[in-house]
Amino acid sequence: MIVLSYLVFALCSAVVVQHFSDLDSSLSLTAGSGLQCFAFYLLLQKTRVQRSVAGISSKMLEMYVLAFFFRLNATLFRDGYLPVDKSGDWVYQAADIASLLIAIQLLYCVHKKYAETFQSYHDSLDVWKAVPLLIVGALFVHGNLNQSRYFDTVWTLGMNFDTLALVPQLYMMSRKGGEVEALNAHFVAAIFASCCCKFAFWRISYAEITEVNAEIIAAGTQGDILIGGYWVFGAHLLQVLMGLDFMYYYVKAGMCAQCGKGKASALLLPETTDV
Repeated sequence: MIVLSYLVFALCSAVVVQHFSDLDSSLSLTAGSGLQCFAFYLLLQKTRVQRSVAGISSKMLEMYVLAFFFRLNATLFRDGYLPVDKSGDWVYQAADIASLLIAIQLLYCVHKKYAETFQSYHDSLDVWKAVPLLIVGALFVHGNLNQSRYFDTVWTLGMNFDTLALVPQLYMMSRKGGEVEALNAHFVAAIFASCCCKFAFWRISYAEITEVNAEIIAAGTQGDILIGGYWVFGAHLLQVLMGLDFMYYYVKAGMCAQCGKGKASALLLPETTDV
């Protein structure tokens, strides 16, 4: 099933590159959305094969659902943050819609279908306390590519949730002392690749958000625009760093399993133990 999934993803990627891409920087943004969708599909396959959601954070899935929801609220109606090639017409949005539907299905597995395997005692990070800060931050720090305060704000809010989403999963893994699930490695690798692709695009394109035209200066909002561009760059850099921490868990766990020296610990989150 995993091999077949990779083959189908490779075929879909080839079609997108051939028919919807100009092979410019937009390709990395579309690839990031596609890889994120692929990661969630692999995680769904893992739960179906093992009939278990052990090791999966419900709060991570909830953050991703919010991220996809708010991002789609902007990208389905405005094109300011979309790839400039033909993949921005519908391919990019379709990948996010598929990711949203898969994440909702995974939440159903966590709380209903395989609820008896959900390790809620490890998924204890109170991440919801950060949500008001994310909302206020998006209201005051955002770009202007959509030329609309509402659509710029909801896109930024989606990015903020996307940046926070991995934190509950990393915390859950640290609560388990670095214990990992082997089949999750595919999910981790795809998520990390997705973060790198999105960062590669915004590392170049964030400067467009910092450009200040005469109309914006006249409106007196240039400060928000400048800071918004830097925050887009910084948020995607944070996603890469957390993806690296995610990867570290699995590489370290694999090495420790071979040498028999114990469990892995995280780079960004300290290892915790239950009293």
